[in-house]
Amino acid sequence: MTAQLTHEGTQARTTEPTTPAGRGRLREACHRIHLALQDMNYGARRAVEVQAPWIVDEQWHRR
Repeated sequence: MTAQLTHEGTQARTTEPTTPAGRGRLREACHRIHLALQDMNYGARRAVEVQAPWIVDEQWHRR
């Protein structure tokens, strides 16, 4: 038995709207990278605050 594929069955369906090629895609990629870096910087800062509070807050010993 052989299955016949129609043109409609071979095309991928996307749920997200397509972005225009060129600057729009580059801007979106840069924005995602920027958000990822912000998230990593926040995580690193919180880790330092928890492990070494004297680096972040000069009044840590009075709390």
